[in-house]
Amino acid sequence: MGEEERSPDDGTPLGRYVPDGDGSPPVRVVLRDLPVALAMASREHHDDLLREYRLLALSGEIDAAHAPARLVELVEVLGGRYAQAHGRRDEELEAAHAAGRSVIDQVSEVPAGSLEAVRGLRALMEESDRYCEEARLLTVPRPPLLRRFGEWFLGEYERQLQGHPPTPWDGPLQV
Repeated sequence: MGEEERSPDDGTPLGRYVPDGDGSPPVRVVLRDLPVALAMASREHHDDLLREYRLLALSGEIDAAHAPARLVELVEVLGGRYAQAHGRRDEELEAAHAAGRSVIDQVSEVPAGSLEAVRGLRALMEESDRYCEEARLLTVPRPPLLRRFGEWFLGEYERQLQGHPPTPWDGPLQV
């Protein structure tokens, strides 16, 4: 099991997807045995996907006449609203990687009202995977291991926001 670590910044691994606090006490979420290499590969794929959505949104060339309505909506949501920079835990992962660590325990505090945002992000990622598989986007689909990691990652937020204890990652540590 990895040691618990805290980031020096206020970001969470969920970054831009976490809603502003609703005044309720934050919920402590612990990602036990977070595989550093998988987290970094997942972050890279996610950034590539958002970059493509952002470019599509800025181009103004994608509309309901040229693409499925849901893809147009995803471009607006992920390329517009969520493409803006927001605090995230990049430095923590990079420091762990530089130190040669394969796993860490990552501790976050997220607003208690984040459950629906996490569920929404999960749905957005599933839809994006389908569009990547159908070659409607240039970004390659997430490989099975990165999908499994993403399910565990978001699943831990869902579970812990509902009061359940952390479940450590139990899969491979490398892509």
